[in-house]
Amino acid sequence: MAIGDKAASKGLAVFPSTQNHGLGYQNDNQRGDDIADVIDLIERRFTVQNATPSGTGHVIGDVWIKSAT
Repeated sequence: MAIGDKAASKGLAVFPSTQNHGLGYQNDNQRGDDIADVIDLIERRFTVQNATPSGTGHVIGDVWIKSAT
């Protein structure tokens, strides 16, 4: 598998090797935005807390993770 194929298959930006190297900062910023989108998605689906969930008010399919602290 070529470098970038996995990223492309997941809808992430892929940058051609022929691109002007001066645009590297834009690539870094784009990748940061891609990662932030994934973090936002995870934060909407996972809840990390110290207390055990009470069993009320949860959406089916949510994942609760008890904090190790």
